[in-house]
Amino acid sequence: MAVKAPWRRARTQRTPYTGRAARSQPAALSELMPSKLRTMALPELLPKLLSTAEHLQKKASANEANTKHHLIEPLLAGLGWNLADFNEVDREFKVYDGTFLDYALRVDGKPKLFIEAKALGKSLNDKQFIAQTVNYANNEGVVWCVLTNGLAYHIYKSNEPVPMERKLLFELDLTEAIPPGNNHSVVDALQYLSRNSIQDGKLDAWGESVFVDMRTRAALAKLGKEPNAKFVAVVSGAIDGPSIELARLKASLGRVLSDLAGAKAGALVGAPPAMSSSLPIAKASDVSGSQAKTSYTMAQHTSNKPSAIVDLFEQADSHAMALGEDVQRRTVKQYIGYFAGKRSFFTLEIKQTKIYAYISLPPNEAKPWNADDMRDVTKIGHYGMGDTEFVLRTADQLPRLKALIEQSYFRNRK
Repeated sequence: MAVKAPWRRARTQRTPYTGRAARSQPAALSELMPSKLRTMALPELLPKLLSTAEHLQKKASANEANTKHHLIEPLLAGLGWNLADFNEVDREFKVYDGTFLDYALRVDGKPKLFIEAKALGKSLNDKQFIAQTVNYANNEGVVWCVLTNGLAYHIYKSNEPVPMERKLLFELDLTEAIPPGNNHSVVDALQYLSRNSIQDGKLDAWGESVFVDMRTRAALAKLGKEPNAKFVAVVSGAIDGPSIELARLKASLGRVLSDLAGAKAGALVGAPPAMSSSLPIAKASDVSGSQAKTSYTMAQHTSNKPSAIVDLFEQADSHAMALGEDVQRRTVKQYIGYFAGKRSFFTLEIKQTKIYAYISLPPNEAKPWNADDMRDVTKIGHYGMGDTEFVLRTADQLPRLKALIEQSYFRNRK
């Protein structure tokens, strides 16, 4: 199947927010009382926040104070946090070094979530900002912290035993809530920061599954590649039927866990890619034959991506690689391709808040169809190969994506 040319790409690229889609929204957010914001549904609130952000930018008033008052606090209210209760929302919280954190959100009087605010438009990728936010939380014994500029929200697990840049669990971008009818994914992700979610431990549970599962997969990958005697003995003892000689068992472990070994790069999330800038770009056309260029690695695609996104990628990747011995993974600059022999059956493009899967199925054969996360891109340019687009954001979508991947694999294998 032909690869769509990158220059025909129709999907909107990340650009500074202009707010055009929000101009028709009703009354300015500043006219609404905090008590009303607490009862306003997020789908109704988000367009108002975007409209307010546009207004602040137009008036050159996008400083930190206005960002907090007009963007962050209304969202906190919409997430169920009582801004009028000092025991719940503590502004200018004094931390260990005598400086002050913007918000400490409390449950039963105990700080559970720290929020450090920057002015609208400020980049959240500044290492000093990240270190400041994470260190504030870690030194105060608070597990979760958020770095935000009013539109983008980066959520970190402060006590995770990994380097600073790998503590990032997930990112939110409120501008992805445009158009309003397509904002369900942003709304769902925001719910993890709600008072009820923090109180019920939902964010804790998600973080536990993501970070621990990634480390477990990395450990299994290592054991599969270099199995030690104890591991081999445990596996040997658990196998039914006649015993398997050591050499054959080790070879089998290597094959069975090969998909995890390939996905092992996910454990390196945040690590800089080991690639020289002088390397040539691998063209999509180069992977249609029996040999693929190997200038690019999976680590380059997972580097600096949130752990939740890398976790989703690893699960999709492991599922695909386990479908059959003829499955090959080929990594190029813009995406990762999966082939059944010489034929592509899907590709993955990893972004900060989502993963684009392009599945080699005619849209009329991709069943069941769900317009919330699927799109016919037969006549729309994109990287990779496949006419059915699936946008993966959360773990509950994985069963449907896996089913489509399997359908495409069996359709395209020769």
